[in-house]
Amino acid sequence: MINKRQYIILSFFLTRVLFVGGGFSILINISNNNTLICCFLGMLLGYFLLYLFYKKGSLNKYLIIIICLITLLLNTLADTTLTSTYLLYNTPTLFVLLFFVLVLLYGSKKEYSVIGRVSEICIPTSIFVFLIAPISLFSLIKLNNMLPLFNTSFWSFTKGILIFTGTSLLPNLLLLNYKENLKFKDISLGYILGCLTLILVSFFIISIYGSSFASIVRFPEYLILKKIEFLGYISHIENILVMEWIINLIISGLFTIKVLKDNLHNLYLFATTILFLILINEFFLNKSYVNILLVKNNISYIFLLVIFLSLIIKKSKKA
Repeated sequence: MINKRQYIILSFFLTRVLFVGGGFSILINISNNNTLICCFLGMLLGYFLLYLFYKKGSLNKYLIIIICLITLLLNTLADTTLTSTYLLYNTPTLFVLLFFVLVLLYGSKKEYSVIGRVSEICIPTSIFVFLIAPISLFSLIKLNNMLPLFNTSFWSFTKGILIFTGTSLLPNLLLLNYKENLKFKDISLGYILGCLTLILVSFFIISIYGSSFASIVRFPEYLILKKIEFLGYISHIENILVMEWIINLIISGLFTIKVLKDNLHNLYLFATTILFLILINEFFLNKSYVNILLVKNNISYIFLLVIFLSLIIKKSKKA
């Protein structure tokens, strides 16, 4: 079983995973210059909901499976889209997808404690990126890009809050069945830290590029990495720093696929489910950018619905 430190680290990764590969552009497109306010209020709402889930205890088995499927679907989509767009241009998406899934399947045979130790080994990379990024990007900030505030409708503002809450909170719910005797401050710490890094990234995106431009590009967070310089003269290291995202996807995927496997209790059903996810990614999503947009623009409503159902439906009597 994972310990307190591993729980916090896994929560940090899970909080951020659904934002990789388009989450920022969708949020900014809806919230515009209000994005930072929406993120902050969304974090507070997520914190409150997380407390309610903490008090409730474990989640229903079938809702856990649904959360796993949603997270894995978007996890694999983000990996193939990111890799084929910026890292391995000429590599077939199916090859990238299969390699990623094989890594996750190998990890699914390990214990949670092993996945927790892997997350501990990988967390210094994330810390390094979030330490050097502000130093390199501070001089590029233009506060005028963040004005005017409240330039969206009330519905768009509210929608931005709910999108941030749902996207950051949903994968975290998978951890609740493994909290054992942890206090709420331990449960919530990884979530808060993950949200703060998301707010920091949103701040740099908007203050450097502006919300109008950031809302129309697929990966505004990647453009931020292109601006980072190290020691004043080492630049163009974005393909190295982007490994922090890849690590985020791998760690989150390892934990999610392990939870899915343990809750399905059937190897054939598990294998069929993974095959189905591969087919959806390769022959529906990765073949059409329109399909990707369709999923990403509407998936937030599903996030909120699943969170609501998870809160009101009781735990299964027998897992």
